[in-house]
Amino acid sequence: MEYTYEMRADSLDNVCMNDNILQYDTYKDSDDADESNSHFTTPPELKEIDYDSLITEDDTPVDNFYCEKQLRLLPGSLQTSWDRKEPYIAVADVGIYDFNSLTPIVPDVFLSLDVQYASDIWLKKNRCYMMNIFKKPPELVIEIVSNKVGGENTSKVTKYQKMGVKYYVIFDPLAHILPSTFCVYKLVKGSYVLMPLTNKQIWFNDLNVGLRVVHGDYEQMTADWLRWCDASGNILLTGLEKSEIEKQRADEEKQRADEEKQRADDEKQRADDEKRRADALAHELAKLKAELSNKDNKILVDQ
Repeated sequence: MEYTYEMRADSLDNVCMNDNILQYDTYKDSDDADESNSHFTTPPELKEIDYDSLITEDDTPVDNFYCEKQLRLLPGSLQTSWDRKEPYIAVADVGIYDFNSLTPIVPDVFLSLDVQYASDIWLKKNRCYMMNIFKKPPELVIEIVSNKVGGENTSKVTKYQKMGVKYYVIFDPLAHILPSTFCVYKLVKGSYVLMPLTNKQIWFNDLNVGLRVVHGDYEQMTADWLRWCDASGNILLTGLEKSEIEKQRADEEKQRADEEKQRADDEKQRADDEKRRADALAHELAKLKAELSNKDNKILVDQ
């Protein structure tokens, strides 16, 4: 099977767009036949690194309201709702040091499977994602575009491709640099290839998780949001979203219970009213019988 919407990056600067012109190629299932060529395999010879000399935090974050929320949303919802049992790391704004590199790249979000945090997280070498230590790149990297100068479709592509990051996702909600707001690339034989989307949604079968763009409200802000999803397209919820849904369910259940109680109370009231009417009629009937009996007795006495 062939997808006719795919684009192979003949040069890294053209991975997303070049002068607003896309370069198209076909992406075939056979491109995935040799996974050893499409993703990272073996680390190079590792060199000694003075980790204490590396800058793992610069304490100068500057971001807009939307991006701050989007960057919290992705790792938070995955950690709350993903049913994966094996360890993984999903974080935002944490540096990745390539093998033997002294200079990090800091993606907006990345996901790395089958790895876990070190027990002493405060050691300098354990504060960031050091590929010399984890022995592998992340499986997936996400960049959120907020302006035209971030290099998401140029310099960063080159770096992630060189690292061996299997999936590279660019989310450009305002279409600053892309003709489409959501693009996903897969590393195939050393180059990134654009993957097909279905209704702004994609499923990563080997990761057992997907991504989709959803328009809606998040933390009192209405916008397009990049969300993790399951194979059916259901978004993975944050802890707050889960608690809100549970609260809504509890409120609805309480309302149903209150309505049921009201119906029971109304039924009891009707039954009580019916009993009172029956008692009143029985009392009147007994009274009439007594009066009739007295009259009959009087008639007999008079006779």
